[in-house]
Amino acid sequence: MSIKEPLKTVLRKYCHVECYDLKLIRDAIISGKGFQYNVEAFKYQLREAIDNRLVSLEEYEELTEEDFDSQEDLQAWLEEFWAELP
Repeated sequence: MSIKEPLKTVLRKYCHVECYDLKLIRDAIISGKGFQYNVEAFKYQLREAIDNRLVSLEEYEELTEEDFDSQEDLQAWLEEFWAELP
């Protein structure tokens, strides 16, 4: 399944292995500056993707260049990412 927008762009922009910074996305969401995406839509899509395992290893790696050893590792990371959001 293809990852929906804005989740796809947020993952590409904020979770890329070379520029990953969770504080950056958290600050952008809180301030409303620099985060040009619908926050509620993004958070809904992320939760939906986690709950339904909608993000495959291949899709995530293509977007972020981050390589996980298993789907379970990716799921754990997405849960961690979710937990850090404001």
